[in-house]
Amino acid sequence: MEKINVDETSNINALIDERATIKAQMDGLNKRLKEFRVALDQVDLLLLKKLDDEGLNRTANGIASVSINEDTVPDVSDWDALYEHVIATGDFSLIQRRVSSTAYRELLKMGEAVPGLQPRTVRRINFRSL
Repeated sequence: MEKINVDETSNINALIDERATIKAQMDGLNKRLKEFRVALDQVDLLLLKKLDDEGLNRTANGIASVSINEDTVPDVSDWDALYEHVIATGDFSLIQRRVSSTAYRELLKMGEAVPGLQPRTVRRINFRSL
């Protein structure tokens, strides 16, 4: 893989051009990565089917081994009932801790403060190809 060198002495125009080039290359790689993920998912589905058909939980060849791993994960069918349960039991471990940036910004615009939160500004470059 080639190393990407950024010249700190470049002017803004050259840096924009370099960013456009890097972004285009990343987009191409992301597209390929997505294609690989789809193909990998298809192979995994076929492997699950074949293993099930042959009554196997694991097998191997000279290159790799495969096994079926089953995990229980939540699938919310009623958010209101879940929230009622969490509030009633105080078991907030059922909820992942992440605050919605969109909802927080809306509250700030309305002049409302939220206890335990403080605004933090994140700066980044917004880039659009022409």
